[in-house]
Amino acid sequence: MRKVFLTSLLIILVSSCSVYQGPVDSKKDYNSNDETVENAVFATIGEEHVFRAEVKVFKKELSGMLIVKRMNEEEHRIVLTSDFGNTLFDFSIYKEGYKANYVMPDLNKKIVLNMLAHDFGYLVRSQYQPIEKAVNESQIVYKSKEKKGQSFIIVNTKDKEVREVIYSKTYKPKVRYKFGEEVKGIIEIEHLNLPLNIKLIPIDF
Repeated sequence: MRKVFLTSLLIILVSSCSVYQGPVDSKKDYNSNDETVENAVFATIGEEHVFRAEVKVFKKELSGMLIVKRMNEEEHRIVLTSDFGNTLFDFSIYKEGYKANYVMPDLNKKIVLNMLAHDFGYLVRSQYQPIEKAVNESQIVYKSKEKKGQSFIIVNTKDKEVREVIYSKTYKPKVRYKFGEEVKGIIEIEHLNLPLNIKLIPIDF
């Protein structure tokens, strides 16, 4: 009886810790890939994007204006200001790290800075080198290996645009980035393990 119980427990543990494969039915759906995936949203050097930012963290709601600009091949500049015009943070995001040009004292904590840099680093990323892909009628799912996990890039088959990026650890997704999935131009960053969501609504001048 004990042997049966231990065997059942082992099966449950193994099945509950299966490797996350993204929005596909199984690992068998993937084939090898040698294509480069381009995300053109923040790819143009010198182009400035301005958004109305709505941030929900735990039970707090913050709002302000977010400005994103690609400075050169290596750097994106990201600045968030409050509704009163005060700078909340000013980041330079690079392919291999970031620099905090300014951070308000309440946010100036290493864990917060690292999380924000990670979020915005994925947001402005313009190129992926996925190792596998799965194709169906409506979308292509590309699977890319990362330093501390993996990412799944979902491309719409009609317009070939990136609609979503899912960053995950081995066993479960962590952050979902939606590029105009419901309304074109609106970007959402949704943390799946923390009560943190960021919604970016484009502002036209």
